[in-house]
Amino acid sequence: MNWMNLRRWLSMVMLAAALVACGGGDDGEEPQPKPEPTPTPNPTPNPDPNPDLPLVTPEYFSTGFMKGSTMSFASFLEGYGMQYREGGKETDPYFSMKNHGANIVRLQLNYEAFPKFEGQTIDWADYKAVVKDAKRAKSNQMDLLLTLKPDADSYTESTTHHNIVPAAWAALSETELGDKLYEWVYETLVKLAEQEEIYPRVVAVGNEVNIGFLKPSASAASDGARTGRLLKRGFEAVRAYAAKYNPHVKTMLHIADPSKIHSYAKAIVGAGGSDFDLIGVSWYPGTNIGHKLGSFQSIRQMAQICKSDYQAEAVILETAYSFTTGNNAAGQWMGDWCQNAYNYPDWNDAENAVNYTPAKQRAWLKALAEELKAGGGAGVITWGTESLSDVITDTAGSRQYGFYTYPAAWANGSTWENNSYWDFTNQNNLHEGIDWMKDVAE
Repeated sequence: MNWMNLRRWLSMVMLAAALVACGGGDDGEEPQPKPEPTPTPNPTPNPDPNPDLPLVTPEYFSTGFMKGSTMSFASFLEGYGMQYREGGKETDPYFSMKNHGANIVRLQLNYEAFPKFEGQTIDWADYKAVVKDAKRAKSNQMDLLLTLKPDADSYTESTTHHNIVPAAWAALSETELGDKLYEWVYETLVKLAEQEEIYPRVVAVGNEVNIGFLKPSASAASDGARTGRLLKRGFEAVRAYAAKYNPHVKTMLHIADPSKIHSYAKAIVGAGGSDFDLIGVSWYPGTNIGHKLGSFQSIRQMAQICKSDYQAEAVILETAYSFTTGNNAAGQWMGDWCQNAYNYPDWNDAENAVNYTPAKQRAWLKALAEELKAGGGAGVITWGTESLSDVITDTAGSRQYGFYTYPAAWANGSTWENNSYWDFTNQNNLHEGIDWMKDVAE
């Protein structure tokens, strides 16, 4: 073999070896290196789970003590031109919440829309609004506590009735009603997961269910055993969703007034509705709403007994403390023409202004959270603390009638701005009351 033939032979051998090593064909293309996989810091479940594939668990931003507020009203108010400020500058209220210690927000999703009032649409509990707000929370790295409210409320000029079966379900038997509840809860949670990539950390089925749950009429008495049978189906729906999409989501039973925990929880558990991980409690002391501790000696003991008797962690799901006194002689009106629904401490102490300050609000909420936490409780979430005075001021500085955020018979405007974290007396700037969440460790 001459030198030229030797070189040709060696080239052919080297090419053949390269093709074998790369598994290549005869297309003459250079083999390309495989791209590195893109890391996924917050994996979400496969939107169409397959039992043969491993489930990817959604990661929550926190698994510690829950600290937060409802935020249902914020986007609604901004839609009317209201502004949240911090240090004199307009600021995203969700950013402010996160920046001042919150790790979760509560939103409420209704099956039936609120009725229109004076031509105004109150849509903060509708599906589209809740999705928008849940995504605002997520983008600010806060988790979601979602209240799914299947029942309806009725409002007139002078009365309010809560937790009635919606018109579309009114003709159903109890069994059929349970099936419809299961379907709505399951399909809503699956839709949020598949279409929106929203995975709540907590799901409460019903709102203050001891007041009533899917009552057959406005005048019907609250029925704990019937509520328990229906909640059983609601909790089953959450568990079925959890098995496919969100295995660590917690279920919540929501009861108004600590003194009602034993009577209603026992009735609900006895009827089969015991599959809850948390007991959410509305706690509004004082004469306006008048919640009591009942047989509990303290909030700490309440949390301890929730664990021992019901194997559930207690959460203060609703509470508030007024950061300012009234601004007229009667002490009942604040930044608008709407009478306030809750004032704590009692307004009969209004002359003692030291009890109504942002600093007092901060201290009271911190003490409440620390006491609950010491008893093994899982969190404190305030209600309505995103409220603003619902008054529109025109360019000439003239105050105009406001609008409803929560349907009620009181008047146009907010019933709750005296309990907010944003000070209506100071151009809706954030005040220090919100910093109780910084003061309490997760």
